[in-house]
Order: sequence, then C-alpha cells, then structure tokens
Amino acid sequence: MLTPISKATDFLSIAGAAYVSQSITYHGHAEFSHVDALLGILGITLPSITFQLTRVYRPFRNDLAVSIAKALAAWLAAQFALAVLSRMYPGAANRDSWLLWWTAIAACSLIVCRCAIKVLPTLSRSWWFSPSRIAIVAPSGANDSLIQRVANQTRDAFTAELIFDPSLTHDTVIEHVPAVHKIESLFNFVRTERLNEIWVLNYPFKPVQVEVLLQEFKHEFVNIRVLPLLDDSGPIKPSVGDYRGIPVLNLKAAPERGWYTIPKEIFDRVFAVCALVLLSPLLVIIALAVKLSSPGPVLFRQYRKGMNGHVFSIYKFRTMYQGADKQGTVVQAQRGDIRVTRVGSVLRSTSLDELPQFLNVLNGDMSVVGPRPHAVEHDEYYKDRVQDYMFRYRIKPGITGLAQVNGFRGETEQLEKMDGRVKLDTYYIQNWSFWMDMKIIALTLIKGFSGKSAY
Repeated sequence: MLTPISKATDFLSIAGAAYVSQSITYHGHAEFSHVDALLGILGITLPSITFQLTRVYRPFRNDLAVSIAKALAAWLAAQFALAVLSRMYPGAANRDSWLLWWTAIAACSLIVCRCAIKVLPTLSRSWWFSPSRIAIVAPSGANDSLIQRVANQTRDAFTAELIFDPSLTHDTVIEHVPAVHKIESLFNFVRTERLNEIWVLNYPFKPVQVEVLLQEFKHEFVNIRVLPLLDDSGPIKPSVGDYRGIPVLNLKAAPERGWYTIPKEIFDRVFAVCALVLLSPLLVIIALAVKLSSPGPVLFRQYRKGMNGHVFSIYKFRTMYQGADKQGTVVQAQRGDIRVTRVGSVLRSTSLDELPQFLNVLNGDMSVVGPRPHAVEHDEYYKDRVQDYMFRYRIKPGITGLAQVNGFRGETEQLEKMDGRVKLDTYYIQNWSFWMDMKIIALTLIKGFSGKSAY
C-alpha cells in the first residue's frame, strides 16, 4: 500500500463524508451549533489516533481484505467514541443522524479508495508515485525462482530494471529483466537510467561484498540496501530494518520521508515567519550597518548543496569587502582576516550574519535545524578526505545544528574538526526527533551565538 497516498485519501474521505452528511442532516432542519462543529473537528482528528493504534498503515500488499478490515475497525472505533461523547451534550438526536450518515459514507469511501490504490501502481507506472525502479545484485546466481521471490517481497513497491550476476557467462534476459555479468555494465546502467536504488540479495550464511558499490557511488545519491532472502520459517534478524514493510538492511540510505516529518516542515515555516517579523528591526539595523561599512550589496549569496545534492543560493549579510574572494575559489575566514569588515567581524562572531537564511527556510531549501551547508568548493575538498562526508546532504541543511551547539562552528582548519562535525551531523540524521530540534534551538539561543572558531 502506498502509505502517503492512503493517509491523504483517508483524510479526504473522512472530511468529505463529514461535510456531505452534515448537509444531509442539517439542511433546512436544524441549526449546526458550535458544539457540533467542535465534535466534527474531533471526529476528523480522532481517526488518526485509532488508525495508528491499530496499525492501519502497516503495508498489506498481498491482502487487501486485511487492510480494509483494519481501516473499518479503526474508523468504527473512532466514531463510537465520538458518539459516546456526543450524548453528553444537548441536541444529540440530530447529531446521531449526522454521525450515522457520516459513518456509512466514510466507510464506503474508505473501501473504494483502498481498492483504487491497490491497482494504482500497475495503472500508473509513469506517475511520480509509481514503484521505485531498482537494480538487483545477485551474487550467487540469478534464476526465475529468484526473481519471483524478490517480486513477492517487493510487490507494489519496486520494479526490477536490471540484474547483475557475476556468475553469468554472458548477458541475458531473466523474466523480461535484462541480466548482465560485468559490474561496469551495472554502473553504467544505474547512471544512464538514473536509478536511485540498488538492492543486494543476501543469502543465509553467505555474506555479500558491497564495498565496491559503496566506493563507486560514494559521491552520488544512490540508496544501497541489502535484501535478506531468508527462509519462510526463519526469523528476521534484529539488525534487519523495515522499509515500506520490506525487511532490509540499510547500508547507506536516506531517512524515509513520511508523514512524521510534516510537523518539522510546518514548524520550519512558522518559526521562520515569526523570526523574520520579530527580528525585522534588528535586520534593518544590520542592513544599514553593512551598507555603510563598505561599498557593495547588503546580502551575500553563495551556492550551497541542499538535500540530495540540490544546489541553491544561500543568503547571508555581507561580512567581507566586495571582491575579497577570487571567482571560483572559497577560502575560510581566519583570525584577523583582512577581508572581513569591522561590522562583518561582529556579525560573524555572533552568527547574526546567518539571519537572512530564514528566507531560505521559507523557500524550502533549508530547515531551522540540520547539518550546516558548506560551500560547494569545500564539499569537493572534503568529500574524499572525511568519511561519510556527503551523507550530511541526505536531509535539508539547517541554520543551526547539533554540531554547532557542541562547539563545531566556524573555521575547520584541521580534518579532525570536520570529522567531528560530520559525526555529529550523521548522529542527528539517524536519531532525529522533533524534541531534539527543540533542544538544539534552545541551546542555540543560550550559547550558540558565540564561538571561538567563528571569525
């Protein structure tokens, strides 16, 4: 089941059914009171709790009936709780009729939508939500039964575009899927067809070698996963994770962006708007100071990498004399740097030059909290010198981050400092929570506006 689409259609089904049933019940018969409105809002939000408790969105790719049954059970439980609450307030008779219509219409809509989503992948292969296209690495011999086993585990979620099997003597076709025996053919196909998923089939007691893949795609945003082909009777190992309901071992993969990230997206926009409004007097003062300090624009723009390598223009208050850097080169500011203006020195030491980046947050290129983006030229320098350096760009970069509140700000003249920054950024990506963001923001406000390495 395509979970994000399922959640969206469920919400629209429930909200739409509430409106239709309200029109049927209250049209020309009774007044829709504020109590009815509050109960209606509760009725739309309550299913999110019951659906979560009953694990409605756990994928049931091969059993549509189970998925429908769980959805209906969760919906009826939510409506039952709402009906009990409704009886505590006056006007329950009209609401009983409304809730009855609402329950029936939404139930029918939930069933229809789930049936439609079930066949959606096969009817809409070219759409953006169609199954991901993958390359399969089969190190011990590919055959028809193997393809069938993979298909059973990835149905409605992934489609195989290529098979790489070094044991083959020549290139061939297996179950309508091209199969190659040279690893160079795999590399070329992944890049030519712009695949972003490589699945390595792992047999029990036969560990696979993935170092070549990791090395080849270390600078590219290709997810490399191990699909354990365990016996049906064998238990899943504790190290095996879950990706869209499929047991996998994530070797190098971006965090799955689901509905749980929506609070962060909403918070970023709201926080950015509030910050720009509340800090507007300070922003005007800084802008005037920058303009009067030296000739040149108030804002400085520089290319940075964002999530998955997307390049964007980052905004800062200008802190150096115009033309201080040679075109195409970026040199980190050092103590006593003659390129930095007097006003710029104050702005850099207090991080006030970063405030315009709330515009980048509003634009969706950055987050309030995340790994700090570096100049593209610095990325080229460090990506081969610091392990897992490019993993930092698997999520949106931030104005502040875990590394910054732990002292890794400003100049990184030694590789050890950049290595420490990358380790903290990696920890943040793999252990992110909304409350971790709140803690980092609080620490930034307390101690994050100064640093010994910020020149």
